[in-house]
Amino acid sequence: MAGVAVLWAGAAAASVVETAVVETAAVETAVGMRALAFTDPADGGIARVVVWYPTDAPETPVQRGPFTFQVAEGGPVAEGRHPLVVVSHGSGGSAFGHADTAIALARRGYVVAAVHHRGNAFDDNRDAGTERMWRNRPAQLSAALDHLLAEPVLAGRIDGGRVGALGFSAGGYTVLVAAGGVAELGRIAAHCRTPPVGERFCHLGNEETQARVEARDPRIQAAVLMAPVGVPFSRDGLAGVTIPSRLYRAERDEQIAASQIEDLRDRLPVPPAYEVVRNAGHFAFMTPVPAAIAAEVGPPAQDPPGFDRTAFHERLNAEIADFFDRALAIERQGR
Repeated sequence: MAGVAVLWAGAAAASVVETAVVETAAVETAVGMRALAFTDPADGGIARVVVWYPTDAPETPVQRGPFTFQVAEGGPVAEGRHPLVVVSHGSGGSAFGHADTAIALARRGYVVAAVHHRGNAFDDNRDAGTERMWRNRPAQLSAALDHLLAEPVLAGRIDGGRVGALGFSAGGYTVLVAAGGVAELGRIAAHCRTPPVGERFCHLGNEETQARVEARDPRIQAAVLMAPVGVPFSRDGLAGVTIPSRLYRAERDEQIAASQIEDLRDRLPVPPAYEVVRNAGHFAFMTPVPAAIAAEVGPPAQDPPGFDRTAFHERLNAEIADFFDRALAIERQGR
């Protein structure tokens, strides 16, 4: 799983000079960006969510770590009511880990809200591998959704009847629980006693617990799962996941064995749209990183020889937007 620090996500990358503009080739609308704070339901602390959205304001370069986003920071949300996609990053990741996908969706008219998972992010990873991590993640996702739908600047601009969710790695687990899955955490410990050869999912250690996590959020109507953690879910535990989904597996995933994702595919009561991304490693679903800093960032920036993450994301982002359009019944003129 994405259990390493994603260094480009914030202040830890401030010393990096190299920058890259993250945007999509086909511009349909300008994109605004703002960061919001909400209350962490675990302990009342301050958690964060980064929001991208359509706007009529002019875009300017905005730097975050090694990236320059072409956005209208703090700009007003465009008129109308927009569908919403909430995003859950991998363990040890950040709200900026899927920024290019968020921007692509915002250009298509979506409000996209990426939760920065307090206690399991690059700058605060104290809960990694614990029951607290697995329990808090879905609760934080729903708390962020509560905040977005009540936040004065956004509330009147979000169509609360059209909400999708996107999750990567441990974020895929998070989305599955929010979509109605019941996680049996004892299955993780059992899996990690004799993990598949070459799988690094267990390398951070996992707490022995028989706890179950159940936190369905009925507002979520569609899900994209990218290299998700699947082992906590039995067939019975997935019986409540009846929303449409799109499931990706990386062919050369070094973190999560193919069996985790294939078993998940076979257990879902509504068969997902399923794709194996050829020659991709686990981190292929994260925002491409400038080559000049790939060595410093480490595994999340690196791909197997011959794999072009930037080219893949051009296709991936269009596929995800098309999936949510269909699943949430979004009509596009001229499409």
